[in-house]
Amino acid sequence: MINQEKIIRFDSTGSKKKGDAVIRELRANLVINGELYLSMMCLPQHFEEMAVGFMFAEGLIKSFGDIEKIEATCTGNVFVFTKEPIAPPTTGEEDLQRLSGTQTLAYQEIVDMMHNFNKQSTLFNEGGGVHFATLHFKNGDNIFYEDVGRHNAVDKVVGKALMENLPISEGVLLISGRISTEIVLKTARLGIPILISQSGPTNVSLALAQKVGMTLVGFARGMRFNVYAGAERITH
Repeated sequence: MINQEKIIRFDSTGSKKKGDAVIRELRANLVINGELYLSMMCLPQHFEEMAVGFMFAEGLIKSFGDIEKIEATCTGNVFVFTKEPIAPPTTGEEDLQRLSGTQTLAYQEIVDMMHNFNKQSTLFNEGGGVHFATLHFKNGDNIFYEDVGRHNAVDKVVGKALMENLPISEGVLLISGRISTEIVLKTARLGIPILISQSGPTNVSLALAQKVGMTLVGFARGMRFNVYAGAERITH
């Protein structure tokens, strides 16, 4: 996942040539029932998990059992065959249900979760340039993936959870990047009631979280974090 490239490093003492780690990416093609559905730039690994998670989050499938066959090549082509014709993709906010998850998190749980989360990304520590995501469950199950795109990272953890028949809506989603409207929308479609990030939301993503009853935690760094919506699920 890493290339070694020649760079010139500048600092206060001058400049020098050296080698540095650069994240590798490629274009993956999702082919559903023989038709090209989508192309995306991603890390060259875990294509099947990403495809399954994407299809589930977009409402194209309702469970992993809807897929008859899935194959991925090392060059990034993912071929998916479904048992029935795929449903139209989910669009907009019209179909969103209010989130009903009753799980709660204590202050120290969030601090510990984010501390462990930040230690998991070896690629970021080596070369930067990636986002990462975790789906964390109360029983200790913890699914982690990283990718050049934050949506891809989320799709991979969701895909893996779906393939292992884990209860996605009972998980807590942790992400490394900005809380965009698209990320909140994807999280809401998945039925996940708690979203936590190192970064912050936009005003539109915050309004959407409030509308669907999502607990939105941002700037979770060190011993502090901000709760922007759904504070009733957080205890001290």
